[in-house]
Amino acid sequence: MRKLGYILMLTMALLACEKDIELELNQQSDKLVMYAFVYPDSALNLHFSKSQSILSVPDYSQVEKGRFQLYINENFQGAYILPSDTVWSEWSEFSFDVEDAIRISAYEFNGDTVNASSYIPGKIDILEMDTATVTTNVVDAGANMLSVKIVFQDPIEEKNYYQTLIVREGWGDIDGRPYYTRKTVEYDKDDMVFTQGDTGGSLLPGIDFQGLFTDDIINGRKYEMGINIPKDNLFFDYYEDKIRLTVYLYHHTYDYYSYFRSTILADGFEGFYEGLPVFEPVKIHSNIDNGLGLFSGMNFDSDSLVFIK
Repeated sequence: MRKLGYILMLTMALLACEKDIELELNQQSDKLVMYAFVYPDSALNLHFSKSQSILSVPDYSQVEKGRFQLYINENFQGAYILPSDTVWSEWSEFSFDVEDAIRISAYEFNGDTVNASSYIPGKIDILEMDTATVTTNVVDAGANMLSVKIVFQDPIEEKNYYQTLIVREGWGDIDGRPYYTRKTVEYDKDDMVFTQGDTGGSLLPGIDFQGLFTDDIINGRKYEMGINIPKDNLFFDYYEDKIRLTVYLYHHTYDYYSYFRSTILADGFEGFYEGLPVFEPVKIHSNIDNGLGLFSGMNFDSDSLVFIK
């Protein structure tokens, strides 16, 4: 009986225990956000907005009376008013070239200022693209693949960052009206460049980094990279009479490479983190001083395969 009374008293004591937890939400002010990507002979596309609290419904807010200043190779290009009705604006009056050093300062009128610098890397030419071999890929359960060999020369004595992107386009006719389709092709990345170096540095091997790679195993030499394209991308749909597969070889800056890679890791691309009990949070790379976002130049070369029905 005494034992039963002890158990009842202990149970009541445990049920009576309370603990108040004070939750202190981050009270930091919103940060300015800037994105800009520059190609040779292209217009400047600039995003400028303000970040929002994690409890806010909108992802961003407009910047009132936004301004920016542009420098190309330290030559001042002028100060400009950003439009108030959109967060993306295009500035076709500027001209950029390979290896230009570019600096942007963007600010709220009588408010915060963000700064960023980048450059346009040189174009890495696709020297050869051989598509003569059709093979069967054993990794993808025997799917039919178009084997493509891409040859390029990696620059000597510098660290280089790349991305291979393949785009499929189709043209045709629907009752006298032009028909056009465009999509990014998912291809088999079994070449060593996609699994070595920084792209393989994650503790979760197997994540698809969307064609990103470095020159860690290339070391300034001519390299033949192999990729396999699923052959269903070569089939014409009902309205198509022409197909074009374009292979892009991008030359990125370190900042773009790091930003793109960190967003893939943070998102858990294609549910890679699903089912894992714990994983380390990933900080999104940014090169915007006093703000968030990314400013980067980039360059690319391309080669195409065209199929006519």
